[in-house]
Amino acid sequence: MGIFIFGTKQTFTWLEYIMRTSRGPMLPWNRKRLLAGICSLLLSLPVFGQGFSLNPPGTCTLGRGGTGVAQPCADGSAIALNPAGLMLLPQGAIASGATLYLSRGSFTDDYTQQETRLDEQPVLVPHLFAGIQAAPKLAVGFGAYTPYGLEIRWPRTFAGSFVSYRTRVQTTYLQPTLAYQLSPRVMVGAGPILAVSTIGLWQQLDLAQQEALPGVPFAALGIPLGTSFANVKMESNEAYGLGGHVGMLFQVTDRFRIGLRYLSAIKLNYTGTIRFSPLATGIVIPAQVELSGQTIPAGTPLDVVLASLGLFGPQGPLADREAETELTMPAQFAAGFSWQATLELTLLFDYQWTGWSAFERLTIQPKGGSPIVRIQDYRNTYTLRTGLLFQASSILEVRLGYIYAQGAAPSKTVTPLLPEANRNLVTLGTGWRLGHGVTLDIAYQYVRQDDRRGRVVDPAPGTEPTPALNSGLYQISAHVASVTVSVLL
Repeated sequence: MGIFIFGTKQTFTWLEYIMRTSRGPMLPWNRKRLLAGICSLLLSLPVFGQGFSLNPPGTCTLGRGGTGVAQPCADGSAIALNPAGLMLLPQGAIASGATLYLSRGSFTDDYTQQETRLDEQPVLVPHLFAGIQAAPKLAVGFGAYTPYGLEIRWPRTFAGSFVSYRTRVQTTYLQPTLAYQLSPRVMVGAGPILAVSTIGLWQQLDLAQQEALPGVPFAALGIPLGTSFANVKMESNEAYGLGGHVGMLFQVTDRFRIGLRYLSAIKLNYTGTIRFSPLATGIVIPAQVELSGQTIPAGTPLDVVLASLGLFGPQGPLADREAETELTMPAQFAAGFSWQATLELTLLFDYQWTGWSAFERLTIQPKGGSPIVRIQDYRNTYTLRTGLLFQASSILEVRLGYIYAQGAAPSKTVTPLLPEANRNLVTLGTGWRLGHGVTLDIAYQYVRQDDRRGRVVDPAPGTEPTPALNSGLYQISAHVASVTVSVLL
């Protein structure tokens, strides 16, 4: 049972063996195992890690390294940084803008040294904030922002495309907020959150890893690993969840302030559809095959034979199907301080804890099937942020920042979905007052992630991944740019 290659087409000698030894339909797939493997694709979707945790929203905040728990920007973005900070608004403000993320990266195989680069597709994430002083000691506001998101794309020819060649996650928080001044030096704020989320995964199926006969994969019959024969697209419907955000501010001295905030975890239940479509394998049958009085001529494409089996039909193992799963947007706790060293210079520092251990174990329920469980073993992470504000003139503020973000994924779950690691980020921004209460904020951030070994294949369904599957080096960086226009009311 060998395989022969002529030009761009492949021929095989094992098809006659499969046909003559099969019972019932040609190529008797083990449907139960195949369905389990297909449904387990959805389990890869919630592999967020630190990498899908976006910057604290707002261009002003980005320029100062994401700091603001103790001194949020005066544009209403305190709703996302520390709800109590709405009390610091001089009157009222509306801010609208967007942040552009452009990821760059590659995977280098250990053995071939072949490098595959990410497809560079920019992702635009909008934000909107509004706040106003409703009474001498009361402020109200509303924010729409995206704390978890982004999109990763690899070429479809990438070896890791059988894990994922495109992953999309978007979770928007809608948050009305109240802030109240308890005393001249103590402020509090809180607001409920409605989370709206969608997820998507695109990947390919490897014919070599499917079963030609019960317990006999196509790879054992001569099909090489990495033979794409089906494309898989999964997109969820919108999922909704409820949570809350609370914060406090302490004005210790006229120039020193401490801030605290807690963002609750939010559970989301997703329903969606897995859609399959055939891909040409380029494999042809080298010799005429006789089966039950039927003749399959030499030169017949394998794709024609596979199509005749109805694999993608309404009752086939690759028919579109519904599935559901749930995941939890992790909780966050942050503490920080701001110190006005001089009239022109202010220093800020924030510490943030994120509860990524919520992804210890994930379960998916395919319609009409048994639940499938995958172990993730994510760890909680911390992020350190520092910022510097310099009031260059009455109309221009210069901002600098640095961030260190710890990765959440253990070495056994570094995959094309998001090959994450510890990160170092540097930022630069300005705020330019245009007059009549209008401010233009511009910011840039460079993201440098540590190089990290990872894998491009999944373990067998029902088994836990190990670092032994890692087969190459991921190198990732990103450029982030943001613009916001805010208006004081």
